[in-house]
Amino acid sequence: MDDLIEGLNRSAKLFVDSGVAKTVEEAMDRLRAFRLHIVIGEGASRRPTHQAALLTALNCGRRTFLGGVTVSGALQAPLAVRIVPAETLADAVRHLKGQIVQEAPAGVPVIAIGTALDPADGFAVRTTFSGWCGGIVPASATPLDEATEFALSGVLAGALGVAEAFAHMDGDIMAGSRAVGLSLWDPAADWRLAVADGSVPDVLPADFWLIGLGHLGQAFLWAIGLLPYPNPDEVRLFLQDVDTVGASTESTSVLTTAADDGEMKTRVCADWARARGFKSRLVERRFAQDLRVAPDEPALGLCGVDNPQARALLEGAGFATVYEAGLGDGSGDFRLIRTHSFPAPVSAAEVWADQGEVAVTTDLDSLPSAYRDLSDRGTLDQCGVTKLAQVAVGAPFVGMVAAALVVAQTVRMTVDGIRATVCNLDLTCLQHRSRVMREGSEAVIFKTTKA
Repeated sequence: MDDLIEGLNRSAKLFVDSGVAKTVEEAMDRLRAFRLHIVIGEGASRRPTHQAALLTALNCGRRTFLGGVTVSGALQAPLAVRIVPAETLADAVRHLKGQIVQEAPAGVPVIAIGTALDPADGFAVRTTFSGWCGGIVPASATPLDEATEFALSGVLAGALGVAEAFAHMDGDIMAGSRAVGLSLWDPAADWRLAVADGSVPDVLPADFWLIGLGHLGQAFLWAIGLLPYPNPDEVRLFLQDVDTVGASTESTSVLTTAADDGEMKTRVCADWARARGFKSRLVERRFAQDLRVAPDEPALGLCGVDNPQARALLEGAGFATVYEAGLGDGSGDFRLIRTHSFPAPVSAAEVWADQGEVAVTTDLDSLPSAYRDLSDRGTLDQCGVTKLAQVAVGAPFVGMVAAALVVAQTVRMTVDGIRATVCNLDLTCLQHRSRVMREGSEAVIFKTTKA
């Protein structure tokens, strides 16, 4: 029973909960039929932001497109981003479990990076960026100017490319025919306009306390790892979690592989951080009311836990600034993203006041047919059905968009002290988004280092 509950791919659960799949096996088979291709152009292959887009799309895509992700193009370029242990882009693709081919397989959705494509043969989008702005456009459309490098825009564009390809495979007839993007400087601005871009940072945050190392926490680390630190040994990461890697962790958590099953998430993330040259410290205790940040510990917190009781305590721990992100978890809302930063006019305690556990029905007649199938076959008893119904739907590209936004906002604070206190995004209609900015410069009192 526990093997099924813990091992179910969190994107496959979308098809269980939506009723598209009549059995769990059918849901997994549907994901195994999903395939993706990524191609990178000659000029793009040597540029950090384009490389960030490719590797992010591959890392997210291979966890959801279980039929495999193929990659083609100019892959012999030296790796310009220290995100995986590799010398060339081809080595990085292999490390992230991509399959290198000469051309796109027929009928497979394509994400093009730094090159135009003829979309006549099916779904094809192109990633694009300009400084702090990133997104995707139809493959034959005109991209942004792509002049100013900012790797987090590549992270954003790569994740949005996978999101759009997934929407296409899930039956969205508009997917691939629209421009989708975001300004990481000002999320409410029109990302295609020059006014949405921000200043090039000359310093970067250098001291992070990460609370929770699952879906969001590992995406935060991936984004931090792509910041252009000339001396990564000047960066400290405090890594806080109490959980071990489970069979389903790989489906949403981008630093995890199947070989990590049973390992503490803190240890997996610390090994990754050490390989990137960062310093790390493990905090293997729960984030609770008695936790206080010492004066010599990171004053900048990033929270990726989904527990409202823990999130309500964020301002009491003593961080100078703390950011958090939350994702939807059902079949209808898993693409929703909401971020907060504190201190703010509305406190964390007020935001999550009196939010307890959400009751999930155990009435089989009201649950989708895949749950009834598990019960009828004796695979799960009533307790097991209840536990499975409470498991969140998730996809790594959603957490990666959230991470690009949150980490970019910490960088913006080093530029002008302004930050978004609340952002609301929906990847199904990203043009309908909102944000509240904390206007006026604030002193940046967390540790920074030169960019």
